[in-house]
Parts: sequence; C-alpha cells; structure tokens
Amino acid sequence: MLAGFNNNIVYKNDVYHIQTENTGPTNPIITTTIYRKGAVISSKKISYEDIMKDDKADETVKQLMENQHKNMIKALLGGRLNV
Repeated sequence: MLAGFNNNIVYKNDVYHIQTENTGPTNPIITTTIYRKGAVISSKKISYEDIMKDDKADETVKQLMENQHKNMIKALLGGRLNV
C-alpha cells in the first residue's frame, strides 16, 4: 500500500504544501489537501471501495493517487483555486 505523496510548490510568492494520503483498505479513501502557511486552502476526497476486490487494486489505487495529486497541483498552478 502506498501511503502518499508530498510536494511543496511555489505559486505567487507563497509556498503551498500538497499532500495526498491513502487511509488504507479498512477506510478506502484518498485525500489530497493543499496547505498555505499551515491553513487548508483546498481538499479533495474520493473513495475507492468499489475497486477493493479487483486483482489489480493496488496498482489502480496508486494511479488514482497520482492522478488526484497531479490534478490538484494543476488546479493550483492554473489559478482554478481561490488562493
């Protein structure tokens, strides 16, 4: 199980921390949160309960995490978040 991803991104002279976490099979949720100076700026949460029985669930979860993490960074850098 992949625990998560963390990046610091500089945007408009501020540092934003983007964190994606996997809570694991007992609570199958992927959460990505963007922080600025410790405050939550934006957050996105998805469930992956529907793929838990799939033979390739681990790889699919990893791909979901990567995609969500990258999309949140793109949203930040693309000015689509109210920051």
